[in-house]
Amino acid sequence: MMRAPTACLVSVVRPARDMRTFYKEARSLAAAGWRVTVVGRDGGPPATVDGIELLPLPRTSGPARALAQLRALRLALGTRADVYQVTDVELLPAALVLKRLGRTVVYDCIEDYPAYMRQKHWIPERARPAVAFSVERLERLVTPRLDAVLTADQGTADRLAGYGAAVTVVHNFPRRDEFGAAPPGAPRSHDVLYHGSLPPFQMRALAGIARALGRLVPEARVTVVGEPDDRCSRAEFDGELAARVALRPRVPFPEVPGLLRGARTGVVPLPDLPKFRTNVPMKLFEYLAAGVPAVASDLPPARRLLDGSDAARLVPPGDEGAFAGALADLLCHPADAAALGRRGAEAVRERFHWEGEEKRLVRLYATLLCGPGLRSAMEETLA
Repeated sequence: MMRAPTACLVSVVRPARDMRTFYKEARSLAAAGWRVTVVGRDGGPPATVDGIELLPLPRTSGPARALAQLRALRLALGTRADVYQVTDVELLPAALVLKRLGRTVVYDCIEDYPAYMRQKHWIPERARPAVAFSVERLERLVTPRLDAVLTADQGTADRLAGYGAAVTVVHNFPRRDEFGAAPPGAPRSHDVLYHGSLPPFQMRALAGIARALGRLVPEARVTVVGEPDDRCSRAEFDGELAARVALRPRVPFPEVPGLLRGARTGVVPLPDLPKFRTNVPMKLFEYLAAGVPAVASDLPPARRLLDGSDAARLVPPGDEGAFAGALADLLCHPADAAALGRRGAEAVRERFHWEGEEKRLVRLYATLLCGPGLRSAMEETLA
């Protein structure tokens, strides 16, 4: 009897139960017959969850991060996997080591990392251009030498393909079986909901939108779910906003669908920065999947994907008044809001779902099991 193929997915930055790595990629590969191990940050002991082996790494920072990379590489090699997948840009040197050891290696590039480095608040501002340049050079050097590269958006795929990398786009869309709309008449306790990362620019944007919305709909309340990157930025919601904005801790991914189903509207106020002109706003599509009428920044990725579908309200990035106006319109016209929510849910059911994306992932992994001379034949068989 032929043994199951094996895959090891590795990160030193993301949690072992990461939304994309574990809940989407690892589970999809396991369902396709792969034996999967995930190496990532976790506070518990080694465990098997949903048939996937989790090998924990402690949370680290500073110089200890380099030691974590070595430990991750050691754990990964110990799995003797058929395919290794690295998720962090800082693991690209480890990916190159794996390649030189004769392993099959995939890089899952889920961010536009050079652009991302330019907005990391913990990197000194003067150093950011140099860090961004170094990251770009690292990707340019390593990615063409790997067996495959995954991206979550077309813009990043085009950039890496320009370096000579073999790129497959696997969007980070939600699973249809996890994100369903709330039944008609179900209570929705959050007037406006934001959930996700909270860098300082996001905190400022949400505070500005809450102030502008308070002038239009004084009784409206904004719920913000996440952990601010900067302790000082918590002060954005003090003073006049203290009674209007509720800041709640981040919730585990399995609880996100239920959180969204309790929202009357959702908001994704991304600024017009280079990273967001490339990366797809995953949170927007989670709102749509849950039937939540959403207001988001009118930036190229969302505009291109929605393509006139009228599945969400897109407003100029940075225009807090436009965001507040769109949200107020939805809150004051529930029939229009419900219709928008239905169109969003339908768009996810038909187009923007993980079930379609996982086919490309599983197909790619199947071809990686073949020698170079067999891959074209395998790809034709799986097409």
